[in-house]
Formats: sequence, structure tokens, C-alpha cells
Amino acid sequence: MPLNPDTLILPEETEILLSALKLTDGKVEQLLPLLALLQTETGERSELGEALLNALLRIQSELNAFQILRQDLEAHIATLTSTLNALQNEDRESLRMIREMHGALMVPVKD
Repeated sequence: MPLNPDTLILPEETEILLSALKLTDGKVEQLLPLLALLQTETGERSELGEALLNALLRIQSELNAFQILRQDLEAHIATLTSTLNALQNEDRESLRMIREMHGALMVPVKD
């Protein structure tokens, strides 16, 4: 009995980038609660707290930029996927029509 293995479909570059950006987003969001720990009860920050706050604020701005990039990538992937599906459907329809024409051409002519 022959086996019919499924075709291995490798992820696209954009899918790899998208998953990496999502992982980075999650990791950075876990760091953001440190902002609350850096402030004293009076609201003042130490030098270390100030330096950490600046680093976290820069990370947060980069995170926002990456989130916008990820959303753009998701939109592009969705557009490309729908276009690809439409082309595949059109290709299937063309192939069906070619098969019908080929079948009609191969019918013997009766005298």
C-alpha cells in the first residue's frame, strides 16, 4: 500500500519575521511593569531608576514601531494570500476548461 505523505510547506520570510516580532513584543511587554517599581513613594527616581526608565521608554517606542510594522505585515500577508487564492482558483478553472477542450478534440469524428 503506497503512502501519500503530505507536502511540506515551508514558512515564508514574512511569516518568520512576523512570528519573531510577536515574540519580541511579548518579551518587552513583560519588562514594562518595571516602570512602577522604579518610582519611590514620593515620586522621585534614583539615578539607576532614571536610567532604567529611559531605557524602558526607548524600548517602548521601538515596540510601538514594531507593532505598527507587524500590523502592516499582517495586512500585506492577508492581501497576498487572498490574491494567491484568487489566482489558484483561476488556474483551476483554466485547467478544467483546457481538459474539456482536450476531451472534445480527442473525440473521434463520425462520417
